[in-house]
Amino acid sequence: MTEHSTITALAPAPEPLEPAWSEATLAGILREGRPAAPRKRKAPRRVLVGAVAAALSVGTAAAVAGGGASDVVRKTLTEFGEQPNTSGNDIGELHDPTQVAQFRTEGGIFAVWIATSSKGAVCYAMSDGTWDGEGVPTQDELSDYGCGGQIWAGPHRPPEELTRPDQLGGFFKDFDGPMVYGVSPYPEAVAVQVTGLGVDRTLPVRPDSHGYGAALPEAERATAVTLTFTAADGTVLGSRRVVAPVS
Repeated sequence: MTEHSTITALAPAPEPLEPAWSEATLAGILREGRPAAPRKRKAPRRVLVGAVAAALSVGTAAAVAGGGASDVVRKTLTEFGEQPNTSGNDIGELHDPTQVAQFRTEGGIFAVWIATSSKGAVCYAMSDGTWDGEGVPTQDELSDYGCGGQIWAGPHRPPEELTRPDQLGGFFKDFDGPMVYGVSPYPEAVAVQVTGLGVDRTLPVRPDSHGYGAALPEAERATAVTLTFTAADGTVLGSRRVVAPVS
């Protein structure tokens, strides 16, 4: 006897078909309709997230009493680094986190913070539609966070190691509509002009983090934008072209 015939012989006999029960069951399914598909979780934005992309849960915690968002970010990143097998190991002392950008998109409030360390690590935390923008976010309202790792560097280019704050961000066209955010590579920049197909606007650069960002609904047809950084006297410091990742 072959293996197949042995297994077949040991298999239980099938239950007899009951046409009445089958018809009733099918009718019930058709009446109720198909169940709704489970809601998909947003994929993390590739320019921020590489090998350390997935948020590692460290538990739900309320905001630090008397503190602000930077305290919550610091606590989250510190606990992240204290766990084994994370990208936050051996980063040295974490410097004060600063906010890069906060603005409303189609999916809610988008906010991102950065923090460097005494050993040169670059860490980040973001809230992508999980925080309402009021008061201080709680630890579980930070949808993604990490330190270092590989980031998407652009089309036809290999991934880069995250070693500088100005590598964070980019131009995105995904589930929340067009948006741009990042950190200026020029500390003296006070503004950045964003130009591209359908878009021409100037955004302020934050003095603490040198960050900027905004939703760009008018850039629906653009596949890339040019960022031109200017000083307080209007001097052009430099520019860069950023391409939207293809989902």
